[in-house]
Amino acid sequence: MKTGVEHNGSGVSLLVCGTGGKTFAVPLTSVRETMRPLPTSAVPGMPPFVLGVARIRGSAVPVVDSGILTGGAAVDASRWITLHTDDHRAVALAVQSIAGIRTVERDDLEELPPLLDGDAPQLFSALVSRDAQLLLALQASHLLPDGVWERLAEVTSS
Repeated sequence: MKTGVEHNGSGVSLLVCGTGGKTFAVPLTSVRETMRPLPTSAVPGMPPFVLGVARIRGSAVPVVDSGILTGGAAVDASRWITLHTDDHRAVALAVQSIAGIRTVERDDLEELPPLLDGDAPQLFSALVSRDAQLLLALQASHLLPDGVWERLAEVTSS
């Protein structure tokens, strides 16, 4: 089954988050840390879901609004989740709440339906049924398009 979520044995650990009435998850293997929000500096030319850049542990890290990213309103973030991507970059995801860690059986992970799964990079990697709700697993590596990473590299290196 192609879910895009790394698993260890029969289970996978997910950090369950909430934003604007929506619940989603991030594979624990992508999570560096959770933290209180820090000041951000706006970056011209960014998409609306990029709040700006924050200095986290000495590095300039883009901050993504999970509400706008998932098609809702801007979030009043109480926590940031710092994630690492497949290409060794970091991104902070601003969320309203963190519900905790949930381990799900590998068999409970479902592939994305054909409508959501295409050739383009996908924001979500898998579906999980959770307490009669559909839980979408975010892919850290696809939170920001390549063009945004390139623009951020230009701005932070100058």
